[in-house]
Amino acid sequence: MLATGASRLHLVLLVDEDLRTTRRMADMLREDGLAVEVARDGAAAVARLARDPIPDAVVTELTTTHVDGAAIARFARSRRPGLPILVLTGYPDLFEPSCSGAPVALLFTKPVDYLKLKDALFRALSLREVGTA
Repeated sequence: MLATGASRLHLVLLVDEDLRTTRRMADMLREDGLAVEVARDGAAAVARLARDPIPDAVVTELTTTHVDGAAIARFARSRRPGLPILVLTGYPDLFEPSCSGAPVALLFTKPVDYLKLKDALFRALSLREVGTA
């Protein structure tokens, strides 16, 4: 999927400590036409979000070390308000939908249904494009 102006692929930051699962999801997202960068923990995610270009969306595990998913989402939104945030977790009771401001972060319980995640991600990226066009 191309970004506005067809100049580049949408960039997604994928944050999860389970390297095997993360690599697999990154590969699937790339096969579906997205550019993907991986952060192995919350600190790495915040470091990546501190520099440009800011990703077009963040897909993060909720319970990452050093910095949790909610803090990652808040920092990402401080850098780019309205940034799509998708949260993955095996602990849905810990999720606070408004943890990142508006629009609310979307929750996906592990094991993640990849097709639902992909559809939600592409919808969020399309809505963001329409909102910025």
